[in-house]
Amino acid sequence: MLKRSDATAMVVNQTVFPGGLLDTEADESVAWLQYLEEFGVPKEALRRLVLTRDDRPAILAPQGTGCYDRFFERSRIWAREITLRLTAVRECFEEVGLLLCRSRSQLNFGAVTCAQDVLDLETWQRRVHNKPTEFLTLCREQKVVPDLWALHEWSAWASPGFMRKGHETVFFMAFVDKQPKLLEEPSEVKETLWLSPFELLRLGNLGNVWFMPPQVYELSRLMGIKEYQRLLEFAIKRSGLGTTMYLPVGYNCQGSMVFVLPGDDFYVPEPHLVHEIISFPGSEDEFRARSKHLHRYTYGPAIRSLELNISPPNGHLSPLKIHPERQKL
Repeated sequence: MLKRSDATAMVVNQTVFPGGLLDTEADESVAWLQYLEEFGVPKEALRRLVLTRDDRPAILAPQGTGCYDRFFERSRIWAREITLRLTAVRECFEEVGLLLCRSRSQLNFGAVTCAQDVLDLETWQRRVHNKPTEFLTLCREQKVVPDLWALHEWSAWASPGFMRKGHETVFFMAFVDKQPKLLEEPSEVKETLWLSPFELLRLGNLGNVWFMPPQVYELSRLMGIKEYQRLLEFAIKRSGLGTTMYLPVGYNCQGSMVFVLPGDDFYVPEPHLVHEIISFPGSEDEFRARSKHLHRYTYGPAIRSLELNISPPNGHLSPLKIHPERQKL
């Protein structure tokens, strides 16, 4: 994970996963499909990335109509499973200098990715940071393609509806066979942290780093599987089961703020239409007592508790808690 620079952080020591905004000019360009075809990537390899389900969240739904084979006749890529993976690989390079790509000799579409060495890394990082369309130029120069197949669809989050400038985010899980060297982009990144989920959460509880709720939730999920190979196998299998958008709905209880997630008894059918925090006339305990199915967290100014007593959607992992006595280890 990385600590955001003082200029880009919401609060001091805000810590996030690598990532950033979709750039439609850079990431939806049909030039990527033309380059992938020239490189020797078969259409079927790209087609495997696209999940055809009716319950896809809007951020992952097709951005247009037509069958896959018409991709090459269009002016932009409409499959978000492809464009958002391109965004993720590009942003990872922009922020920490990590190029998750494959050369022709490595083009086996495996589940574990490769970190490529880049000559004049600092210059290329600056070029891509200043002009995202340069990422395709970099790949051509390096004779590599973004390793889209080693990015396993993991989860999706959206800002609560009452936030004026909200965002939707998709998380992908990538596995590397060795710890790569990183180059922090100075205008965006203050520090990189290569630590276990437990250690990161412990630092958060001690106040050394600050997480938004999605980071706490996802790190807590990762506590459930500690072995690399088991987590890899789980991520591969789970990525084909789809993704449910986690759009928190806020309830103002006496003395605390509670946010509910899909499956909770107090979740609403159309959470994106909830533009205000809902007032509950009672305490957090009373709010809990009225619920049989819990999927929620208490917030302010960070997550204080995380509760889930139902099976997570899409065959996912349940978040685990750090016991207070272990935080001092």
